[in-house]
Amino acid sequence: MALETIDGGGVSKLRDVIRQLGYNKDLDIEFGTVIAPLPDIRVKLDNANFELEREDLVILERLKGYTRTLKINGVEAVVEYPPVLEAGDRVALQMFNAGQDYVILDRLGGEGDVA
Repeated sequence: MALETIDGGGVSKLRDVIRQLGYNKDLDIEFGTVIAPLPDIRVKLDNANFELEREDLVILERLKGYTRTLKINGVEAVVEYPPVLEAGDRVALQMFNAGQDYVILDRLGGEGDVA
């Protein structure tokens, strides 16, 4: 299946690709806004009248913050990556377990990426 060329921001492009590929009952992509940051994160979905709380969410390591030990030319250094999700951030989420849980796929960036 060939996809047609899509104009617009990243979110618009993602939405249009999903429309072109068709609905998949096992995969629902939602968009929302972070209401409260980690560790007690809350996310308000665009098309729902409720907020997701920490126990409803799976958050990828790179969004939560982490540390890594690197070795450069034989010298070890610890690099800390801080959490990147802040209140007001727009996020893309994938629903699973029949809407009981969501994984935050990524933070959306740029003014043109409004769902």
